[in-house]
Amino acid sequence: MTARRTSALFATALLAATASVGLATSAQAANASDTVVINCVGKKVVKPKEIVVTCADANVAVQKISWKRWGLNSAVGTGTLSWNTCLPTDCASGTVQTYPVRVTLSRLASGPNVTAFTKMTLAFPKGGPASANTASYLLDNQLAS
Repeated sequence: MTARRTSALFATALLAATASVGLATSAQAANASDTVVINCVGKKVVKPKEIVVTCADANVAVQKISWKRWGLNSAVGTGTLSWNTCLPTDCASGTVQTYPVRVTLSRLASGPNVTAFTKMTLAFPKGGPASANTASYLLDNQLAS
């Protein structure tokens, strides 16, 4: 596999992930006054331990998140990006690569009984997939009825 092919595949994955990001498990239940993230199944969560970037197949996720700060307007933590390369031929035969990340949640959206973060920015202190230094994702899951 060439570095060029890896870079192109990562760029494609980043573009797809930027369009829609899901969030997975929660560390605690949300109160009405909490700023939350909305997970892949439409639940409000505070301080999730994992944020799934690709809800459909969970091939990209930030795991083992430790939150340093969780506020009304932003949240900052550290974790590990887990990324399935889906190479050489498909995701079932792909290898999973991991990268340490700094996670920042920001950009609020409000509705009845909910204020949620809508942007996740990752910083890769040791370099990320395709030598990326940062990546940003839109958090746009809908609340379950």
